[in-house]
Amino acid sequence: MDHIQELIEIEITELTEWKDRFRKNSFFELVFILKGKGIQSIEYRTQTYEKNDFFLLPYSKCHAYEISEPTTFFFIRFTEHYFKNLKNTSIDYLQWYSKLNYIIGFYDFNTGLYFNDEKDKSQVKKLFEIILIEKDQKYEYSETLIANTLASILTIISSKLTKSVDVHKKSHHRLADIIQHINQNIVDENKLSIQYLSEKFNISNKYFSEYFKRNANETLKEYIQKTKLQIAVNRIKYTEAPLQEIAWSLGFTDGSHLNKALKKHLGVASSVLRKEKK
Repeated sequence: MDHIQELIEIEITELTEWKDRFRKNSFFELVFILKGKGIQSIEYRTQTYEKNDFFLLPYSKCHAYEISEPTTFFFIRFTEHYFKNLKNTSIDYLQWYSKLNYIIGFYDFNTGLYFNDEKDKSQVKKLFEIILIEKDQKYEYSETLIANTLASILTIISSKLTKSVDVHKKSHHRLADIIQHINQNIVDENKLSIQYLSEKFNISNKYFSEYFKRNANETLKEYIQKTKLQIAVNRIKYTEAPLQEIAWSLGFTDGSHLNKALKKHLGVASSVLRKEKK
């Protein structure tokens, strides 16, 4: 896995006392507690942790652990370019980059991701165990196995984040499916077109815009714009990616275009958001 070593890090460490770590400019950091107990603090908000708990951390130095029992941490850190540089896998880069953007846009970094279903917890644990087994292997398929397992973990996270739509009738469940599709393909313009959506969800091309606006209380264009701006806000606050790069990845002309959209629709400038992070 030499050619992707700079794009992903897998580390297991046992600590009795937390110390600040040198962290690369990662897009994501996943943490799985293999054993131990204590309190996690992110941006000065705390929550308890124990064996088999699972967290997603933002790019922030304001996180720490108060360890009450010796704790073994399992860290997976990867950059936004990880899936793009994979070889010999069937993973669709645009699909997964959309999913990554959706997660960072709607994940609540203050409260984390709480798994109250033991079945979900067990499933995530098994996926981490696969990565744990394969991380030191030299087999050709190890890279593919790790990538697909990581993709599965992200699928579980994104499914937990799927935003509910205000639907008053059962007949509108299709709208919830449309919203979920848009959220998880937000940077793939081809999959956001009216032609594609109308064919995928079996709605007349001429009628689709009217259907979406009547049931979502906003136009398709407005919803896509709002979703992209929410993602931009969290990427500006929780990553160190340049504004220009964030703008291009979300379909804006440049950083100035994104900044104007943030001011117009959310009343906040990118510079203010970056200061909030610091």
